[in-house]
Amino acid sequence: MPTPWVDGPAILQHVAGSGDPSTADPDEDWADLVASAINGAIDRRLDGETVTTEEDAQLMVLALQDAAALYIARKSPHGIVSFGPDGDVVRQGSTILRACEQVLYPRSPGIG
Repeated sequence: MPTPWVDGPAILQHVAGSGDPSTADPDEDWADLVASAINGAIDRRLDGETVTTEEDAQLMVLALQDAAALYIARKSPHGIVSFGPDGDVVRQGSTILRACEQVLYPRSPGIG
């Protein structure tokens, strides 16, 4: 099991796409915090279990996707508030591991 699953520089490059990743200290600091949060959440969900080689490869990609989504959420114009199609305010709570759930859920489905 790789630790870390994702790191700050990988997040910055993923968010930048084919462009140059940000080298600004606040961006690098935020990317490192996001990586720490994602890595910790995955490790907590696995709770010491070993993943298969296939799951390992999937989690590496999915962790990067979840990390990029969390990184980008920092600049969300409304924070955690979202607006529905009719303009009403909607609050949405969700796990930071949305993409990783396809690998993690079968191992730890929660309370049934």
